[in-house]
Amino acid sequence: MEKKNRLSHAGIPAGLLIGSAILILAVVLGVAMNMFEAPVGIALALAAGAAILLFPLLWRDPELGIGLIGFLLPFERFPSVEVGGMAVRLNHLMIVVVLVSFILAKLARRELKIPADPSRWFVALFLISLTFSLPVAVNLNRSFQLLAFMALMGLVYFTVTLVVQSERALKIALQGIIWGAAIAGVLALYQFFGDMIGLPNSVTLLKEGYDKSTFGFARVQAASIEPLYFANYLFLPLLVLAVALVRGQAEKIIGRRMAYLLTAILAIDFILTVSRGAYIAALGVLVAFIVLQAKLILRIKTIIAVVAVAIFILGGAYLALLRSEPRALDEFIAHVQVEDREEGESVVSRVNASKQALELWAEKPAFGIGFGNFGPRVQNDPDEKPEEAGWYIVNNEYLELLAENGLVSLGLFALMFVVIFYRGTKAFFMSRSPFLRTMVLALMLALLGVAAQYATFSTLYIFHFWFLIGLVAATTSLMSSQKSGTPRLTKENS
Repeated sequence: MEKKNRLSHAGIPAGLLIGSAILILAVVLGVAMNMFEAPVGIALALAAGAAILLFPLLWRDPELGIGLIGFLLPFERFPSVEVGGMAVRLNHLMIVVVLVSFILAKLARRELKIPADPSRWFVALFLISLTFSLPVAVNLNRSFQLLAFMALMGLVYFTVTLVVQSERALKIALQGIIWGAAIAGVLALYQFFGDMIGLPNSVTLLKEGYDKSTFGFARVQAASIEPLYFANYLFLPLLVLAVALVRGQAEKIIGRRMAYLLTAILAIDFILTVSRGAYIAALGVLVAFIVLQAKLILRIKTIIAVVAVAIFILGGAYLALLRSEPRALDEFIAHVQVEDREEGESVVSRVNASKQALELWAEKPAFGIGFGNFGPRVQNDPDEKPEEAGWYIVNNEYLELLAENGLVSLGLFALMFVVIFYRGTKAFFMSRSPFLRTMVLALMLALLGVAAQYATFSTLYIFHFWFLIGLVAATTSLMSSQKSGTPRLTKENS
C-alpha cells in the first residue's frame, strides 16, 4: 500500500510544511545576521545546525529530501551568504545533507543501489573538460571558484539520479517543485503590486533597477537573482503543470483546480519578468508541445480550457500593467519589440560581448582561454574583480563556453543534451505508464525551454538547471527499469 501518511499532514504535503519551516527559519536568521552584521562563519554554523536538525527526518524517510530540494529551487538570492566572493545558498547545503543522509540511511538498511544511468558519463566528461583550459587561464582563482561550483552541480545531478529510483520519490520531487513555485509565484505578485503602491525595495525585496523606476512597473524576480533567472526557473513548474493538465495526470501530484490556479499565477509571473529571451524560448516550447500533443490539445474540451486560462493570464497581465504608471504598457510593448536594439544597453552589450567571445575563441579554438576567464580577459585588470559591475559575461552560454573552454567542451555539452533527450524520447515511446510518460515529456519540454533561453544569459552553475537534467535522467532510468522488470528497492515492493 502507498504510504500516504508520510507524504501529507492534514491534506498538506509534508514537503511544503517542512520546506516552509526551513525557509522561514533561514530567512529570519539571514535578516537577523544582516542587521547585526554577523560574520560569515556564524551564518554557516547556524545554517549547518539547521541542516543537522533535518537528519533524523531524512533518516526515517530518505526520499523526502528530494522534495525539500525541489521546494528550495526558486530561492537563489536569499537566504544566502557570501564566501570568497561567491554566494553560498541554502540549497547548496541541502544537497550535501540529503546525499549524505540518503546514503547512510540506505546503507543501514542494506538497500543502497546506484541505478544504471548512461547519461551520467556524458555529464562527467563535460565537467572534466572544463579543466582542460586551466593552463592558459589569466585568473586561476576565478577558474577554481567556478570549478568548485560546477563540482557541486555535478553533485546535484548525482543526488537526484540516486534518490529518484521510484515513482513515489518522483512524486515527492514534483510536489516539492510545485509548492516551492507556488510560494515564489505569490511572492512575485506581491512584489509587483507592492511596488505599484509605493513600497520600498527593502520591503518588496526587488533589486534596484527592477522596480517601477525603469519601465513604470516592477519586473518581478521573486527570490531569484534577476527576472530572467526567475523566468528560466518557471519553465520547470509551468511545464509540469501544463502537460499534467493536458494529459489528465494533474491529480497525481496536485489537485486539478489548484493546478489550473497555479498555472495561471505562474504564467502571469512569467509575463511580468519581461524577459525577451524567455519569451522566445517559450514560443519554441509551445510549438513543440502543440506538435507533439496535437491530438490531446486540439480536442474541444482542452481548447475551451486553454482559451479560458489564456484569457485569464493575458487579461491579468494587461490589467496589472494598466494599473501601473501611465507609461507602463507602452514601455512593456517597446521592450518586447526590441525597439532599443540600436541603443539599448542590454542589446548592444550582448552584441559586443558575442563579438568579443568569437574573437577570443579564435585564439584558442580547441580548449578555450580559461574557464570563467572571459571577464578577466576583456576587463582592464585580470586579477582585480570590478567592485560595481563584477566580471563581464557574454550573456550567451554557448558562446561563453566556446570562448572559455573551446570546441571540446561545447561539443561535449551538446552531446550531453543529445544523450539525455534521446534516452527520454525513447523511454516516452516505450513506457506504458501514463504518469511517467507525462512527466518525462513535461521535464524534457522544460529542459528545452531552459536550454533555449541559455542563448541570452550565461550562468552555467545555475542550480535548477542541473536539478532538471538530473530529474529527466532519473525519470528515464525509472521508466527503463520498469520496462525491463528490474525490481525497485523501495518499501512498496520490499
